Amino acid sequence: MEKYICPVCAEKGASEPLLRSGGSLKCAHGHSFDISSRGYVNLLLSSHKHVKDPGDSKEMASARRLFLNTGAYEPLLEGLCRAACELTADIPAPVIEDCGCGEGYYTAGIYDRLSSAGKSPQIYAVDISKNVLSAAKPRFSGRNIFPAAASCFRMPLPNDSADLAAVIFAPFCLSELIRTVKPNGHIITAIPAREHLYELKQLLYREPYYNEVKPYEIDGLKFLGKEEIRSVITLDSQETLNALFMMTPYYYKTSPADSAALYSYFGTHGSFSTGIAFEILKYKNIKGAD
Repeated sequence: MEKYICPVCAEKGASEPLLRSGGSLKCAHGHSFDISSRGYVNLLLSSHKHVKDPGDSKEMASARRLFLNTGAYEPLLEGLCRAACELTADIPAPVIEDCGCGEGYYTAGIYDRLSSAGKSPQIYAVDISKNVLSAAKPRFSGRNIFPAAASCFRMPLPNDSADLAAVIFAPFCLSELIRTVKPNGHIITAIPAREHLYELKQLLYREPYYNEVKPYEIDGLKFLGKEEIRSVITLDSQETLNALFMMTPYYYKTSPADSAALYSYFGTHGSFSTGIAFEILKYKNIKGAD
């Protein structure tokens, strides 16, 4: 965990490194942060939390793991791995920050693909939820992946420390990405395409809608292109369908009356199919460019 910096010192504008001391990380000014038995270090200051237990709940973490373990989103993982390999092609030991790593499905997959390509990656996996970081322990075990509870809006990393940043269905904090990614380093992000999970929305809503896809250009970054991922997935159990629903923003927005058809779907059906559609976007950090 050699690249993490002290969040207390960062509040004062200092980039004080945290060094491992037994079961803790400590800075030179005596600030200490214990490493959990689940493998992550909590660098989220209480003053930065709006609720007691921010981020995904234990139930949501379990749902994500259950669904992703089916392999339904493997086409997206493969696309992210291709992008990571392409953008670190000339870097033998890339340093990667995963902003909003969740329960680690994409994090571990990218790590393994880079390792199989002969590289020695280090991944700093950050998420605001302790619950998903706890769920990620089996995926991170035995890998140079260093998880921390922290906000994507206050990344506990020094300036110009990462060769590549990944933002997969997580908040895209431009200022922190520009700060922490090296000049000419890269950023990959995944967003839902226009028709992603449209059939799921047909099940939930009387008037289903397509997703809005915003312009790709971002100030301070050079847009390098995109890869579109499209497939159809078929789910064969109510448990898996419920898990998919719980992973989506619709879970928070849908009334009990509208979600009733989803929760009872397998009472009258043997399977459920929906299209999945993603866009993987690639950027270069042009900080310092003429």
